[in-house]
Amino acid sequence: PQQQPNAAVAALRSSGESQEVAIQNFVSELHPDEARAIGMAAMSRHFGTDFAEEFQKMDKDKSGTLSRAEFKRYIAKVLPQYQESDSERPSNRQLMLFAVNSAIPFVVFGSLDNSIMLLGGDVVDDLIGSTFHLSTLACAALANTFADVLGISIGNTVEALTVKLGLPEAHLTPAQAETKLVRRLGLASGSFGILIGCIIGMTPLLFMDQEKKAWKEAFGRVDTEGTGALDVHCLRKVFAAVGIHDVDKVRLTAVIQELGILKDGRVTLKDFLDSAPQLKAALGGGGGADAEQQS
Repeated sequence: PQQQPNAAVAALRSSGESQEVAIQNFVSELHPDEARAIGMAAMSRHFGTDFAEEFQKMDKDKSGTLSRAEFKRYIAKVLPQYQESDSERPSNRQLMLFAVNSAIPFVVFGSLDNSIMLLGGDVVDDLIGSTFHLSTLACAALANTFADVLGISIGNTVEALTVKLGLPEAHLTPAQAETKLVRRLGLASGSFGILIGCIIGMTPLLFMDQEKKAWKEAFGRVDTEGTGALDVHCLRKVFAAVGIHDVDKVRLTAVIQELGILKDGRVTLKDFLDSAPQLKAALGGGGGADAEQQS
């Protein structure tokens, strides 16, 4: 036989009040323990789990009630999980568009950062490094600092330019954007974009004077004290470091004096680099013969 409804349900049905008001009146007459039991049952049915156990996990201080902080911690923990389970998986086209739009700004940032560091390294070395006797690595680090600051400063401009490219957007919902798949795809796309951008940013190396760079590095290796100037004896070591051996000291002194770059018996890095092609032409082919004649 069909069971008769209990008194509470019968009272709700027979009441002439609206359902919402009747439920409020019914709950207000319950004992706190009864109201809590009904709340636990409703939450357990809604979330599909034993909410009594969940409540014990939330109630860190075991007070039997939840504080505002305990409830906020619980919501922050479980809400993304339910959002992800309730959200529809983005289509492959949406994921592709999201990946492209995420990678493009990083491509621009990477190319700007690397190219500014390479080009700025030489500029810093010429303008600041020679004055304060900074090493090549110090000049490169300083140029990289300028590149990073500039990259942050023009960040909004770069993002605005990428938007003007007219690429279609992925149109992800907020719930889809918070899923693990989309977050991981965004991270991977950004990393790949930085990689491609840094490779593109290395193109200034194709147009840089590598011979001048070799002269500068050789000069720096010999100039161990970082004075930015070397005497004739040390300059012979610089020539040896770049593959020009047995340079005659007398001949080297004469060429340097003829070029007018010998000051107080020393040659500065800037003067040496500016005159390196003439010095190489004068000494590269005849150093050994001149040495034999002097001997």
